[in-house]
Amino acid sequence: MVKPFYIDYPQEKIEEHQHAYRCAYCKIPTTVIFGLLENHAEDCTYRTQQSKWVQMEAKLKPHTEHFDEPHADEVD
Repeated sequence: MVKPFYIDYPQEKIEEHQHAYRCAYCKIPTTVIFGLLENHAEDCTYRTQQSKWVQMEAKLKPHTEHFDEPHADEVD
């Protein structure tokens, strides 16, 4: 399974570097985050918010495993 790629977090320029940016919340450079939610700090506001959305979406998705199981009343 491919992990989602998160690049929509607020970023700010790292002053000491010409082309370097970091998460505006946890201050971790984008080159370290590399689009992965788990690469933000554990207490990062963005990571916390996105994790809640991911959990909510998982609860809302229909689970098809039950429907894929063979049932006794099916005819072969």
